[in-house]
Amino acid sequence: HRMMRLHTASHVIAALLYEKYGARVTGGHIGPEVARDDFDLRGVKEWKDALRWAVEEANKIIKKCIEVKVYWLPREEALKIPGIVKLADKLPPEIEKIRIVEIPGIDIQADGGPHVKNTCEIGELEIVKLESKGSRRRRIYYTVKP
Repeated sequence: HRMMRLHTASHVIAALLYEKYGARVTGGHIGPEVARDDFDLRGVKEWKDALRWAVEEANKIIKKCIEVKVYWLPREEALKIPGIVKLADKLPPEIEKIRIVEIPGIDIQADGGPHVKNTCEIGELEIVKLESKGSRRRRIYYTVKP
């Protein structure tokens, strides 16, 4: 269940950083205890502050107890949603239906992974470590309190 909490949290953090900074996720991993996400934050001088801000804002959103919706859409309909498939060229043409994970007002993505039913289930996020991994990539490790 902890991995589900971290996975849903990653959607909230990524949505916030994209909305404010235009930062795209460049990599990530959800582990049993800790999640890692990499963001393209080039041009953001105070990138550590940006990542801390995203976690603070995510914690506020999480406390709003927003229902996490999971549903399927026909491929053609799903692809009309802006930014829905980050790897559209990687989507095999034979896939006719796409699984959507939506946190209303926050994020909507094509996603096949496990998620909590409500943001309240995530609990409080905590930063473990922040790292620079080159000129563009900024890495955040975070966890959820038990």
